[in-house]
Amino acid sequence: MSLPDAIVEIEGAAVECDVLRAVIRHGRDDPSSHPEADSAVLDLIGVMPAGATIGAGLAVYAMPGRIPRFAGRITDVRIGFESVDLANGTLIAVGELADMGRRVIGATPYPAEVDGARVNRAIVAAGVATDPIRSDPGYLGVLARDVDAQPALAVATDAATDGGGFVWQATDGAVLYADAFHRRAPAVAFSLVACDLPVSLAWMQGLEGMANNVDVRYGPGATAAKHAEDAASIATYGTHAASLSTRIESASDAQERANLIVVRQSTPAWTLASLRFALESPAVDPALTSQLLGAEIHDLINVTGMPAGSPMTAAMVFVEGWTETLTPGAWALDLSVSDYCRTAPAPQWDDVAPGWLWDGISPGMTWDSISCLPPYVSDYPGRWVDVAASQRWDTLEPSIQWDQWTGA
Repeated sequence: MSLPDAIVEIEGAAVECDVLRAVIRHGRDDPSSHPEADSAVLDLIGVMPAGATIGAGLAVYAMPGRIPRFAGRITDVRIGFESVDLANGTLIAVGELADMGRRVIGATPYPAEVDGARVNRAIVAAGVATDPIRSDPGYLGVLARDVDAQPALAVATDAATDGGGFVWQATDGAVLYADAFHRRAPAVAFSLVACDLPVSLAWMQGLEGMANNVDVRYGPGATAAKHAEDAASIATYGTHAASLSTRIESASDAQERANLIVVRQSTPAWTLASLRFALESPAVDPALTSQLLGAEIHDLINVTGMPAGSPMTAAMVFVEGWTETLTPGAWALDLSVSDYCRTAPAPQWDDVAPGWLWDGISPGMTWDSISCLPPYVSDYPGRWVDVAASQRWDTLEPSIQWDQWTGA
């Protein structure tokens, strides 16, 4: 299987260099955290490329298609020697999200506004690359504040935490805001079937991040509080209390924020880990390579056909980020994903497919008891989407015919 080609550009011009190893990190590993700036570490052999100086723009693309893998600026340059005749070196670059952490914005007070307006105001003030079309407006009102010559990233992260969103960087380098409703009713980007899944995949579940008894403080001085809890979760798992001090302005918005935490975090979520794809493997065909390299944070993936013994044979997961490692003849992509219900907002009836009938979703379910309503796996047909990959035809009753089997 032929690998994609990777090209490196410095200040927009392709450079000739021999890269022994490149490691690119994008997004986040934990759906509860704010992403750090993207980073790229390139270990080189031979003469350092022209223009490889501190502050120079560096970009990495996958070819064909010029698929962006990294965009940022060089922060560190190391030059060493294999021998007196052979140099080696390392370039380290980080995305412009890191620049926001170093850029102090003015002392003019910011007005009361919604979280997205505050975040985007700070992004613009920092002078980093952004795209208003892809950046969310927010929906919870936050108090006016004095900026007091603070780093732009601190101001933006405060507002993002208040609103339940996060500041992130796209693969093309744009710094953007995803508010709490960004993942409402998404379309499935692509599917991973049994033949695509690496044998290294693992399911993990724990109590980290659980919150079923929540207080959100709001108003001037964050002295008032709103409460939300999940009685069923408390009865099952015990009390997992959390308190969040915010700059949220109104009581209703503080209640909304508390409800959002409970909706997302009142039950332990299964995490699908160790999704490592070796793009040079014969099992990874060009179509899958294209889908993996074309993915972005927030993309929804339909994963089906997992082995028996899995907590579920099919799952909907969001892309949170990845680490990719490039060496001569190899390109490994380690995806970080989160369960749909861990980061999606509470459902709204007009989000669901028009063909769904209320009494066909789940017996005994009531609308006010639903905290999450992921897309039906059966809405995205594929290879036995609700059947374990380890199911064997010869274990079924001989009388069952192929075109009549329903998987039951």
